[in-house]
Amino acid sequence: MKGLATILMTFYLFVTVFWIANSPYLFSYGGIMIWMISIVLGFIVYKKMTGRNMIRNLMLYSNSFMLFLLIVTGLIHWTVTSMP
Repeated sequence: MKGLATILMTFYLFVTVFWIANSPYLFSYGGIMIWMISIVLGFIVYKKMTGRNMIRNLMLYSNSFMLFLLIVTGLIHWTVTSMP
């Protein structure tokens, strides 16, 4: 599980860079779907990990941040599309 958690956290780092760069790859339909699947997978990995270790805490913080970015992205999209 620690290996998968490390891979997911690296993927989250790339998502954050793409989000800041406003990449069309991230904001396409496929990019959003992969992003949402990785968040769900991240929470599953977090639940499967046992004990109180640093990787587990980093997984929780990374997943929470990705969920926050996804919600902010949705709010930005909703605001921009509702403008006349």
